[in-house]
Amino acid sequence: MERDTMDDLQQLWARHTALLERSVAIGEQLLHEQTVRKVRGALVPYVVWRALEAGCGLVLLWATSHVVLRHHTSATYVLLGGALLLFTLVGTATSARLALDALRLDYSGPVMRLQEALERQRRREFRALKWALLGGTLLWLPALLLPFEALTGVEVLLHLDPIYVLANVAFGVVVLILGQVLAYRFVEQPGLGPRAARIVDALSGRGLRRASAHLAELQQFGGEPGARASR
Repeated sequence: MERDTMDDLQQLWARHTALLERSVAIGEQLLHEQTVRKVRGALVPYVVWRALEAGCGLVLLWATSHVVLRHHTSATYVLLGGALLLFTLVGTATSARLALDALRLDYSGPVMRLQEALERQRRREFRALKWALLGGTLLWLPALLLPFEALTGVEVLLHLDPIYVLANVAFGVVVLILGQVLAYRFVEQPGLGPRAARIVDALSGRGLRRASAHLAELQQFGGEPGARASR
């Protein structure tokens, strides 16, 4: 009699345990799906802004190329305009790639893999912003005057003092080299600590920060569907 009672209790306990594990697994799956939706939603503005940057880059390429072609006999226009065209082309391609990489994120894999993909995306975003700032310091003069000429027809760059132009270029080269050295020394060098991570976090964009925060919250609750049940 007692043995039958124990068997009944064990069967009842096993059924309750199975139901509890199933409920936990369903809850974790729902939490995972909800977090994935939040991550997708957080990345929508990021993708839109990167696409807008690529579109603006195409417009700048079109306007600058027309001005440079009109002054193809001028060394100032060819050198500065050519450098601006190359810089804009690389920046446009980078923005487009960042948008496409964000769209191609794999949400079906493990959370840790998605976190690693977002971390790589944030570092690429930091490098893109770094080169945009440093390159902008070097090429701010043609970046300002060539689109202005495309809109108004006023040939300001043609009448600038060459010494002034060279001085701006030299200053930009110094800032570019110094900025790259500092960025590598304090942010991009492998194995750096929390301070570098905070800098990347601050410059990586709100959408990427929100997406990473949602995944971190999911990781605190087990990370993967069925993770608790398997422990």
